[in-house]
Amino acid sequence: MPDKAEALGILLVLLPGFASAYVVHMLAVRRKKSDLEKIVEALLFSLLFYLVTLPFFSNTLPIGWRPMDNHPDIYQVTVIWKHLAALAGLALVFGVVYAANINHDWLMSFFRWIKVTDRSSRSTIWNDAFQDPDLDGYVQVGLSGDRNVIGWVNDYSDEEGSFELLLGDAAWVERDGRLQPIKGPGILITNEARIEYVMFLDQDEADGSDSPEQTS
Repeated sequence: MPDKAEALGILLVLLPGFASAYVVHMLAVRRKKSDLEKIVEALLFSLLFYLVTLPFFSNTLPIGWRPMDNHPDIYQVTVIWKHLAALAGLALVFGVVYAANINHDWLMSFFRWIKVTDRSSRSTIWNDAFQDPDLDGYVQVGLSGDRNVIGWVNDYSDEEGSFELLLGDAAWVERDGRLQPIKGPGILITNEARIEYVMFLDQDEADGSDSPEQTS
């Protein structure tokens, strides 16, 4: 068995799982994993992909080698491109679907429904709250220094330990409850502002007189 062919074979065996894990990492926000956990996950992905594809390709790997008839010390390497294409497509599709599952919490929602767990697939309660479609809308944010601002959540930080919000249609909330609209498209609240709480407003309240766009 040639060393180069053996190394290439190992690479092709491992690559689909690592490629899929990279797609998941790029599209989904998850709890931080150790390097060992990342490697184990990628290896499990590769094992799954080969279990799915091998029966369709005569239970052979996508690369093979055999000695040439006239030169037994020289090996001829053959690549099954259809098998490689199937693995690449499966890795991409699985990565996208698995990332969507994490972002939308599909699988863990089912397990919570059958009372197996109370956990979420999302990385923090911060991400869990802002990715919940039932909480989508206007929020009132309490900042350090007894300051309050209200607005529509346009974007939010998704990195663990970072608590930042981009609010559109925003206004400062005065001490007497009146709203002072912020001129411009919105306000970016950074970590330096020290968010103390986020109050999710009912849709009726957001559409009523308390919303920034209807209060002068």
